[in-house]
Order: sequence, then C-alpha cells, then structure tokens
Amino acid sequence: MAKRTKKPAVKPEIRRNWLKRNEEEGESPPQIAKEAKYDVRTVRKQIEVARQEREAREARSIVLRNALERHYEDMRRYAEKLNSQITGMNDSTSSLDDDFIESALRQHLPRSPLWAYLSRLQVLQQRANEGQQVLENKISEIVKKEPALKRLTDAGLDGVVPGIVAVLDAETKQWLDGYSAYTLKDSMIMEAAGEGLVDPRVGFSRMGTMAKEKAVGNMKIVLKALAELEVLVKGIQEYIELEKIIAETERLHSKLREELAIIRLRRIVPGRCKFCPL
Repeated sequence: MAKRTKKPAVKPEIRRNWLKRNEEEGESPPQIAKEAKYDVRTVRKQIEVARQEREAREARSIVLRNALERHYEDMRRYAEKLNSQITGMNDSTSSLDDDFIESALRQHLPRSPLWAYLSRLQVLQQRANEGQQVLENKISEIVKKEPALKRLTDAGLDGVVPGIVAVLDAETKQWLDGYSAYTLKDSMIMEAAGEGLVDPRVGFSRMGTMAKEKAVGNMKIVLKALAELEVLVKGIQEYIELEKIIAETERLHSKLREELAIIRLRRIVPGRCKFCPL
C-alpha cells in the first residue's frame, strides 16, 4: 500500500484563490480539489476559512472607516464652532474635549496660517476691550468739560452729564459696528414726573428730573451739545485707534473664515495626530 504524503498547509493566497474560483468562476469544491490535488474536505474547509477572513477584514475596514469619519467630523465641528464665534452666531455649546480636538487639528495642520490668525485675533480682542474702556473714559472726560453741559450741572441738573455719556457710549458702539450715521439726538422724549416736573430722555438715556417750564430750553442746550460732541468724538485719537483695531479684526475674520471653510467644506483633514484611529 502506497504511503500517503501529508500535504503542506494551505497558504492564505491559495485559499483566497479557491474562494474566488468558487464564487466568481463557479467552480465547485470537487472540481477545485481535483485540479489542485487536495482532498475535497480540505478545499471546502479552506474556502470557508478564506470567507471568514474576508468578512473579518471587511468588518475591520468598516470599523476603521467609521472611526476615521467620526474623527474628521469632530475636527469639522470644531471648525464650525470657531466659525460661529467669528460670525457672532455662536449658538454651539462648549465640549469637554474641545482642547483635545484643537490639539488634534494643530497636529494635522501644523503649518496652517489658522493658528497665527487665532493668536493675532486674541491680541486684537484684548486691545479692543482695553480701547473701549479708554474711549469711554475719554468720552466721560470730554462731556464733563463741555461748557454748556457744565452750566446745566452747576444749575443742579446732575443727570445731564451721565445721561449724555451713556448716549455717546451707545452711539460709538454702533459707529464702530459700521453704522456711522447712527444718532439718538432725534429721539428725545419728555415724560411726566409729577406736578410741574418732567423726566426727559434721549433714546434710552434719562437726563434727570427738571422743572417743566425750563425743560424745553434745557433740552435744546443738551441736544445741541450732543450734536457737537458726536462730531468731536469721531475725531479723537482714542476713537480713531479703536476704529483701526476693529478694521484689522474684520480683515482677520475674513482670513480666518477662509481657512476654516477649507476644513468645514473639504471634510477630510490631511496629516495625522495621536488621536487618529490608526
């Protein structure tokens, strides 16, 4: 009786070829076994092993693809959040992982101008906040020195100066936002404040209670002074400096939005980071 020789272990590439022949070319296990000179049971077993290996590869591929898509989506959402903050439509809530996602994005895009822009924006925002406070202090100083308003204050109308300061503070914010023609001087209202008294206000800002018979004359002085102060404030150095800061901030916003749009709309971020699925 001839001695049976043990067949070598079936290599992965061989069983994958058998699976392909079986599925795509329609060869049966007996046909493959006869041609390959293997036991048909071995062929059937190896075809099944190859099928299971393929399914495992496909499952891993799906898991990896899903993880990678979620990773990209995390960074895209972070870019959306930054864009919302820049446009003033910040209705998104902060996440505990925001700092990690920013770190991931920095690792993916280490040479992006986005990081220099964000750093510069932070500086400009700080300067704008400080500049706004300096401007408000300067406005208060100017209004207190306005001769016509000082005469009203000396006559006991203590509400006029703080009232006009509040008006100018509100107006300058509107001017700096681009509404250069904005004014409250045409929105004066007299409100009754008791017998023989009125409480005039300019827009939202009250000028203080005063005698009704003198109110019209007093408010003519107030409104004339306000018109002159509006022109004066637009020309002071503190206002001009703040105007420059805001103009630079707007230019920077445009550059930032362009860089963020690449991340948001491309939806795939090149490069790698320590949080990448592989």
